[in-house]
Amino acid sequence: MKIGYGRNRIIWYIFFGAAGGVLLGILHYTLERTLPDYHDWILGIIIPILAGVMALLALRENSVYEWGSRMDQARQRVNELMLGATGKTRTPAFEEPNLKTCWQHLGCDKEDCPAYGLEHARCWLIAGTFCRGQVQGKFARKLKDCRLCEVYQSATADPVQEITENFYAMNYLLGEREEQLEKAYEEARNRGEKLAGLVSLSEAALSSVHLKELMQNLLESAASFVGADFGMVYLVDASGENLNATVTYGLQPSAATRLMSRVGEGIIGQAYAGRYIAVAEDLATDSRVSNIYLKSMNARTLISLPLVLREVMLGMLTLGTFTPHQYTNEEKDSLLVAADRMAVAIENAQLAGEIGRDREQFEMMAEITRDVSTGEGVASVYESFIAHASSLIEFDQASLALWHPEEEEVEIVAASTEASRSWMGEGLRLPKYALPIGNVIDNHRPLIREELGQGEYPTDKLLIEEGINSAVYFPLVSQGEVIGTVNLGSFKANAFSREDVELLEPVTRQLGLVLDNTRLLQEAKGSSLLHTLTELHNHRYFYEAVSREVARGDRFKRPVSLLIMDVDGFKSFNEKHGSSEGDNALREIAELLKKEVREIDIIARYGGDEFSILLPEVGVVNGGTEDADALHVADRIRAAMAATFSEDGDGKMTFSMGVAEYPAHAPDANQLLERASWAMREAKAQGKDRVVVAPMLPASGADVVGA
Repeated sequence: MKIGYGRNRIIWYIFFGAAGGVLLGILHYTLERTLPDYHDWILGIIIPILAGVMALLALRENSVYEWGSRMDQARQRVNELMLGATGKTRTPAFEEPNLKTCWQHLGCDKEDCPAYGLEHARCWLIAGTFCRGQVQGKFARKLKDCRLCEVYQSATADPVQEITENFYAMNYLLGEREEQLEKAYEEARNRGEKLAGLVSLSEAALSSVHLKELMQNLLESAASFVGADFGMVYLVDASGENLNATVTYGLQPSAATRLMSRVGEGIIGQAYAGRYIAVAEDLATDSRVSNIYLKSMNARTLISLPLVLREVMLGMLTLGTFTPHQYTNEEKDSLLVAADRMAVAIENAQLAGEIGRDREQFEMMAEITRDVSTGEGVASVYESFIAHASSLIEFDQASLALWHPEEEEVEIVAASTEASRSWMGEGLRLPKYALPIGNVIDNHRPLIREELGQGEYPTDKLLIEEGINSAVYFPLVSQGEVIGTVNLGSFKANAFSREDVELLEPVTRQLGLVLDNTRLLQEAKGSSLLHTLTELHNHRYFYEAVSREVARGDRFKRPVSLLIMDVDGFKSFNEKHGSSEGDNALREIAELLKKEVREIDIIARYGGDEFSILLPEVGVVNGGTEDADALHVADRIRAAMAATFSEDGDGKMTFSMGVAEYPAHAPDANQLLERASWAMREAKAQGKDRVVVAPMLPASGADVVGA
C-alpha cells in the first residue's frame, strides 16, 4: 500500500486522519454512556463498512500514484528529448527494458536486419531495418508500416507513451535530416576548397618555372578534385610523333615508360590529334583503348583533356578511376581551367629552362676549364665535373672511363661512390660490352637505364650488390670520335630523366675535347715521370702512387702490397759483359716484370739495380690464390728471373725481394716503403735469391723493425 502522491495530498490525509480520530473518540464516549452494549453492532456493521471504504480509497490512491509516476517518466523523457533537441546531436536511446523487438515477438528470421539479435531495441528507429520482414529502408519510409506492427502498438498503447515515442520519432527524423545537411555542407565546403586550391595553384603556374614539380602538384590537385585514382601528364616529344608520360600520379614510377602513346593512336593519341576531350566510362569495353599496360591496370574510367596554348598542342592531361565514375560538366570545366593553366606553365618553364640550362652549361664549363688549368690532368677534369654536376642532379656513384679501341677495352681512370664498398677502381679494364658503355660508344648518344634488375650486362650483378639501381651514361667526344664515357649511378630506380640528359649532354660533349687535350698534356708531362732506359715509372711517380693507393685502400678497407727487389749479381754481370749489355739486361728485366703482373699493378725503377711493384687490393696471405697473394707474385717473379738469367759463374742474376702489406705491416705509405726496404735488405743478408716478408704490426701499432 503506497502512501499517496504529492506533498499536499499527504498533509490533507494527516489532517483528516486526526479529525476522524477525534470524532471517533467523541462518538465512543457518547455511545458508551447512552448504549452500554453498542460494541456488538459496531463490530458487525461499522468496522466492515470502514474497511471497505479504506480499501477503495487505497486502490484509488494507488492508481493516482501510478498515473503520477508515468507522468514523471514522460516528463523526464520529454525533458531529455528537449535537451537533445537543443544540443548538437539528436540520438535517442534505442533500448527500452520492457520492450520485445519484432524478431523476438514475431519470430522474424531476417538475420541481415540491423536490429536482429539486439535486445529490447526500438527497431523502428534503426535505419535500414526490415519492418515485419517486408519493408526495408530509412526511418521516414517505414514509420507508417511500423504502426501496423504489434510490437509498436504495444509500446505505444498508453497515450503518454505514444506521445513519447512520437517525440522520439520526430527527434530522430530531425537528427537524421541534420546529419544529412551537415554532410552535404561538408561535401560542398570540401569541393569549394578543392576548386579554390586548383584555381590558386593554376594561377601560380603563370609565374612558375619549375615544370616537373608544378605539373605534379597540378596533377595531384586535379585528381583530388574529381576523386581520380591515377593520372598522367603527357607531353609531345620533339618529333611530334609520341606522347610521353612526363609525370604520373597514383602509379609506379616505372609506369611512365609503359604509358607512352603515339599521336593518332589509342584514346589519348586520337584525342590529341583531334584536340577534343576524350571520356571512357568503361575501359574494358572501349575499343579506343589500345595500351596494354593501361588495360592491365584494371582501370574503369578515363578522361583526357588537351593542353593547348595559342592553338599549339603541347600534350594531354589524363585522369582515371578504378571504380565507376561519371564525369560531370562541372568537373570537366574545372579540369579545362587546370589544363589551360598547365599549358601556360609548360611554356614558361620550357623557355626559362632553355635560358637557365644554357647559363648553367656555360658556367659549368667555365668552372671546369678554370679548375683544369690549375689541376693535375685527367683526375682534375673528372673531379671538377663531378663537383659541378652534383649541384645540378643527384647521383650516388660516378666514374670516368677511357676507350682503348686497339684492345677493345674500356679503362676506369677515375671513380667515386657513396657505397661502403665498391668493385670499381682506378686502372680497372673491362671488355667493351661488360657495361652499357659499349652501346654508348657505338651510338654516340647518352643512355638512361631506369632499372638494373634485368641483368643485361655482366657487371649488373656487381652494381646491384653495391646498391646501384639506375644509371646514365654520357659519351665523351673529341674530333668526332668517342674517347670515353662519364657514368653516373643512383641507389634509387628511375633516378635520371630526359631533362637531366639534356642538361648535361652538351657539357659532356665539350668535356670530351677538354679531356682529350688534358690527356695529351698529361702524357707529355708523364714522360718526365718515366725512366728513359726501362720505360718504367721513376721513383717520384712511384712514391706518389704508393700514397694514393694507401689512401684508397684505407677508404675501401682493402689491402695494398709493396714489393721492393734488388738484382743479385748485376755488378758482376755488368763488369763481365759491359755497360751496354747491362742496360739491355735492365730493359729485359723491365719487360719480364711487366709480363708477370697485372695491368693495374704499378712497376717502377726504384734506383740503380732496384725495382719496385705496387699491388693494389692484394694482401700477403701466405697461401692465397695467384694474383691475390703478394707471396705468389713474388715467387713467380723470382722464378722467372732465375730462368731468364741462368748463366753459370759470375753472370747469374737473381732477385732478393722484400714484401710488406698495408695495413698488416705498416700504418701508412711512408712506413710501408720502409718496411718493404727493410725486408729486402734482410733477404740479401740471409743469402740473397729469396723473399722476406716484413713482420706484422702489434695491436698497438708500435714499430717492430728498424728502417
